[in-house]
Amino acid sequence: MLPSLIGCTLGKYEIVELLGQGGMATVYKGYQQDIDRYVAVKVLSSQPGLDPQFIERFHLEARTIARLQHPHILPLYDYGVERDILYLVIAYVAGGSLGDQIDQGPMALAEVEQVLRQIASALDYAHRQGVIHRDIKPDNILLDSERHALLADFGIVKTVEGNSKLTATGGLVGTPIYMSPEQGRGDPITGSTDIYSLGVVVYQMITGQQPYTADTPVQVIVKHISDPVPRINQAMEGLPLGLEPVMQRVLAKDPQQRYQTASEFAEDFARAVRGHEISTGTQTELILPASKNLLPQATESALETRQIVTRQTSRSTLLLLGTFVVIAVTLVAIVTLVLNNAYLVESISTPAAPFETPSGSIAGTIATEPTTIPMPTFGTLSFSTANASGDTVALRLENLRQPTTGRVYVAWLQNTSNSSLLNLGEVRIDALGNGALVFTDPDERNLPAIFNVVIITAEQNSGDAPSQQAIYRGSVPETVAQALSQILVSSPFGIVVSENAHNSTYGYGDEQDTTGSSAGLLESALFEAGIARQHAGLAAEATSIAGMHSHAEHTINILLGTEMDYDGNGRGENPGMGSGILRFSNRIEEQLDQIFSRDIPSGNEALQYNAELIRVCLTNVEGWVEQIVTLEEELLDSDNIAAVEAQAAEAQQLTSALTTGVDLNRNGQVEPFEGECGLQQISTYSLLLNSINIYEGARPS
Repeated sequence: MLPSLIGCTLGKYEIVELLGQGGMATVYKGYQQDIDRYVAVKVLSSQPGLDPQFIERFHLEARTIARLQHPHILPLYDYGVERDILYLVIAYVAGGSLGDQIDQGPMALAEVEQVLRQIASALDYAHRQGVIHRDIKPDNILLDSERHALLADFGIVKTVEGNSKLTATGGLVGTPIYMSPEQGRGDPITGSTDIYSLGVVVYQMITGQQPYTADTPVQVIVKHISDPVPRINQAMEGLPLGLEPVMQRVLAKDPQQRYQTASEFAEDFARAVRGHEISTGTQTELILPASKNLLPQATESALETRQIVTRQTSRSTLLLLGTFVVIAVTLVAIVTLVLNNAYLVESISTPAAPFETPSGSIAGTIATEPTTIPMPTFGTLSFSTANASGDTVALRLENLRQPTTGRVYVAWLQNTSNSSLLNLGEVRIDALGNGALVFTDPDERNLPAIFNVVIITAEQNSGDAPSQQAIYRGSVPETVAQALSQILVSSPFGIVVSENAHNSTYGYGDEQDTTGSSAGLLESALFEAGIARQHAGLAAEATSIAGMHSHAEHTINILLGTEMDYDGNGRGENPGMGSGILRFSNRIEEQLDQIFSRDIPSGNEALQYNAELIRVCLTNVEGWVEQIVTLEEELLDSDNIAAVEAQAAEAQQLTSALTTGVDLNRNGQVEPFEGECGLQQISTYSLLLNSINIYEGARPS
C-alpha cells in the first residue's frame, strides 16, 4: 500500500487531504497554486512487483478520460508520473456522490429523472466513442454544488476496438451489486452492461433498496444471473404504474431485450414519471406508451400513435379493455400493457389542455401548465472541416422506419429565414434502420453559418427540392447560424479590406466608411494576434534598449487597439489594425449572448455547453492579453535587456498561445480547459454550436 502523500507535492499539486481509497487507487484533495483551485488527485504506486496489467489499466484510464469531453463526464485536467507514482488530476467536486444522496433515503422521481437524463447522455456519448464504463454505481456518480451529475472513474473501462486484455487473468471487474448477468458470467461485454447497471442505480434511487441482496458478493452475482427481476411497484408503494414495464425492460437478463441506448431508457422513464405527475381527480386515463421499444410484441400500427382510454376509477381493467376489441393484435398489445401495469394517468374535470407527443398534440386534462413529453431521437447531424471551415456535414441516423416501396430517404439542409435548401443526397439505411452520410460542399461554404435545419424526406428521385413533407427533422434556432456567420464568415465589425486602383486599405468595420470585404470576428482577432506575436518576438530579440522599448510599445498597442506613447519618443505607434484583440473577443461574446437572448427550449443543453467551450477560450485569450501587457510594461520600465530577458521570452510565448493555445497538461491536445485553448480552437468549437438532434416529424428549434 502506498504511504500517505498528505503534505507532499505531485507535479504542480500539493496534496492536502485524503478523500478516499479503493482497490485500484487512492484519491486525495490537492491544491494547484498557480491558478488557485482545488483538484482531486488519484494516485497509484508503480513499485516493482505490482501487477503490470494493473498499471496498464491505470494508463488506459488516463488516455480514455482525456478524450472524453462531455458536460456530464468528470473532466481530466492532467496526469503524469513522479517518484514512481502514477497520478491523474481531475476536477474536485465538493457536492459528494449519488451514493451519499441515496444513503439519506429514496429520492424524488423528478430528481431521479434529472440525474438519469444526465448520466444517460454521458453513457451514450462514451459508447459512441467505443468506451464502456463497466462499473456504473452511485459512488461513481458525483453531484456538484448545483446538483449536476458527473460520471466518474473510468478506471476499469474497456475500449471496444482495442486489443488490450486487461482481464486476461480471469478476474471479474466491477461491483457485484450493480453487475449485469453477462458480466457476472464472464461473457463478452457491450454497452448494454452499463445500461443494466444504470437501471440498478435508478432502482436504488427510487426505492432506497438494492434489487438483489445476499450474504456474499458471489451470491449477489448469482441472483443477477438467475433470479426474476423484482417488481419495483412491490418494493415501494405509490409509484406510477407505468414505471414497472420500464424497469422490467432495463433489467432484463438478456441484453438484446434491454434498451439499446441509455437515453432511450431515460425517455421512457420520463414518460412514466410525467404520467404520474398529472394524476389528479376522480377519473383516470390509460395512455399507451409512444416508445415502440417499450412493447416489442405490439404491431407497428398499434404503436404509431398514443391512444387514450378514459374510465371511472375502478379496478375493472379487463372490462375496460374489452371495449377496445377492434382487431386481435391491438387487443393483445393493450392487454400486455395492462398486465405490465401500463401508465395510468388520472384526469380532472377542468377544460382540457394540449400537450406534445411524438405524433402531435392530443387532448389531456391537466391541472397546471401543459407538460412536454420527451421525444425519442433518431440520429444527429454535425459539421466539420475538410477543405474550408464548416464545409462538411456528417449525418448519422438510427432506428428509422423503412421507406415505402419505390422511395428512398434524402437528406436536406434548410435555412428557415429564407427557405434556401441544400440537397445532401440519398441516405441508405440497413435492415435495422441505421445509416450514415458525409457531404462536403464543393463551393467550400461554411454550412453551419448558412443552414439551421435538417430534414429527411422519402423521395422517388432526388431533385432540387423535396416533394414530400419531412418524415424526420431537427433544427437549432436561427440565431445560431446568424452568430456563426458573424464569428466565422463575415461581420460588419470585422477587419475590412477596401480595394481601390492603387492599393488595399485595411481597417475594422465599425470605424470604416469605405466599402470592401469584411472578415469574420475570429479571423479578425487572429489577424491582430499574428501581428502582436511578430512584435513581441522583435521585442524579445532586440539588441538595443530603444528597439526593445519600441516593439514593446507596438505589442501593447496592437493588443489593446490603442496608440499610446509608452516608450517616450513623442508618438504612439500601432502597426496593427488599430482595433485590438479584445474588441473582437467582446463581439464574439455578444454573438453568443444573442443566441441565448431568446428562450431556448428544453433539450438544448448541448447548445449551451458548446457555447461555454467558446467562452472558456475567450477567457483564456483575455487573460493572456492582460499578462502580456504586464510583461511588456516591465520591458518598457527596464534599461537592461538581460534583466528582463525572461519576461520578454514569456511574453513571446503568450502571444503565440493567443493563436494556438497551450497543451498545459501535456496530453498531446489543446482542450477547452482553463489555460489551454486559444483563438484557433474557437473555430472548431463554433462548429459544434450547430450540432442537431433529429426527431420524428416536426420539432421546434
